[in-house]
Amino acid sequence: MNAYAAFDIETVFSPADLFANFGALATTIITVLVSFAGALSIIFIIIAGFKFVTSSGDEKKLASASSTLTYAIIGLAVTILAFVILRIVQHFIGSNVEIT
Repeated sequence: MNAYAAFDIETVFSPADLFANFGALATTIITVLVSFAGALSIIFIIIAGFKFVTSSGDEKKLASASSTLTYAIIGLAVTILAFVILRIVQHFIGSNVEIT
């Protein structure tokens, strides 16, 4: 019997047993990345608020705060739309992997 034919990843690497297939693994990775991006966007919105408060009327500081807020809101919108886009793609390819 060939030793390589009986190789099973779940017996060697126990975290591989957590995911039944590639779709479940991809869903978990996307969920973690999108959650991180959303949290980062909210942090940048808070930073932009501090920049607005501490600008004390300086035009350059106000412009910097405004651009930070604009990019943070764009990032948050893209983060929210990531789930929508993923659902649309799943609908067209007929996937049944659950997205949390």
